[in-house]
Amino acid sequence: MSGDIEKLIGCRIAQLRKDRELTQAQLAEMIDTAVETISRLERGVSVPSLRTIEKISTALHVRIRELLDFEFPLHKKPSVRESEKLLALLQTKRPEDIRMAYRILRTIFEQIERDYRPKK
Repeated sequence: MSGDIEKLIGCRIAQLRKDRELTQAQLAEMIDTAVETISRLERGVSVPSLRTIEKISTALHVRIRELLDFEFPLHKKPSVRESEKLLALLQTKRPEDIRMAYRILRTIFEQIERDYRPKK
């Protein structure tokens, strides 16, 4: 998951900037930084400091919490290619083996959900 939070913050900054019809250059000028800095932030290559987050929120006329208003994905959807590879593998197996694999995977996923479900 390393890098996910940086990308989420970057996407949120880009989304808010575009909603206000600003270019990266305009936002960079507004917060007194380089265009490359904005580009790196939006791509998730760099993590903004708290001071930079404050400057961006002021420039975009949003509260800081709006910059961080996104849902953190607990898992990524598998690519179509991964799903196709799994289906291709299953098509080569006997029905009883597929049923057994299904039961095993279901048990594993249920255990993962129990172990990683947020505590109340």
